[in-house]
Amino acid sequence: MPAGQTNPPTTPSPLAAPSSLRGLQTALTNPDPAALSRLQRPQPDDSRSAVLILLSDEPDPSVLFTVRARNLRHHSGQISFPGGHAEAYDDNLVDTALREAREEVGLDRAEVNILGTLPSAEIPVSHFVVAPVVGWWRPDNSLVASPSEVASIQRWPVSKLADPSHRVSAQLRPDSIIGPAWQFDDLFLWGFTGLLTDILLRLGGWEKPWQHDRVVPVPQRFRSDVFDPDAP
Repeated sequence: MPAGQTNPPTTPSPLAAPSSLRGLQTALTNPDPAALSRLQRPQPDDSRSAVLILLSDEPDPSVLFTVRARNLRHHSGQISFPGGHAEAYDDNLVDTALREAREEVGLDRAEVNILGTLPSAEIPVSHFVVAPVVGWWRPDNSLVASPSEVASIQRWPVSKLADPSHRVSAQLRPDSIIGPAWQFDDLFLWGFTGLLTDILLRLGGWEKPWQHDRVVPVPQRFRSDVFDPDAP
């Protein structure tokens, strides 16, 4: 991928976006700066990674997440969107996101319709610069997790993500920054993926008032590589 690429080109969807996602599609063309204020923008922006934020075409759209395998070097065991590093043979960062989704969960790229992108941002722990690509699909049962990369696949509807009873503020250490998080039984969504999920709900018009001062320490299971000395 050429160095310095900042805005992944979007491929127009061959299908019109479903009515449940048109508000999000409109918001992606000119995102509210307040919704993006917590993203750490790199200077200069040299994006070399991408993630796919994939929503279904249902009236209550579901969002696709993965629980990362425990053997991975970075962010092992944590909840994330499919994605990873760009390769030299990727045409652009949209291509990177689609290829990674294929490798991780077996998603056929032909099933994905691109809605737009969010500004590239830096993950504070790993310092990776990531381009979030947003798309939609008509879900089926064909997804299969790659055991070397993905422990499980999760699909949560936006109504569940917006439900205040699942929302908390995550804190890694007593002196660390607090960020948006979710508790679903024994799963804990936080960090960069949590921030992107929070932005997604705001831009889509799905966010509901929730208790920001309900602070929960990040469970050890979901902070496995935070102090990884080999992280770049």
